[in-house]
Amino acid sequence: MWRSWAAEDLERGPAWRAGIDRKLGIIRETYAMLQAEAQAGRAEALELSIVLLIVAEIVMAIVWG
Repeated sequence: MWRSWAAEDLERGPAWRAGIDRKLGIIRETYAMLQAEAQAGRAEALELSIVLLIVAEIVMAIVWG
């Protein structure tokens, strides 16, 4: 009885490892996607702040001559 369990465990090992690798791959892809999305949000906020600073400088130059 013990030997049959051990044999079954050995046979399931590669399939179990493949399942774990597949799940880790999904987690890595999800992390990369979320990281890229966060980076895009930060870049957009930075661009907006630069545009607002330029507009503010132009307005100040017009108002104060």
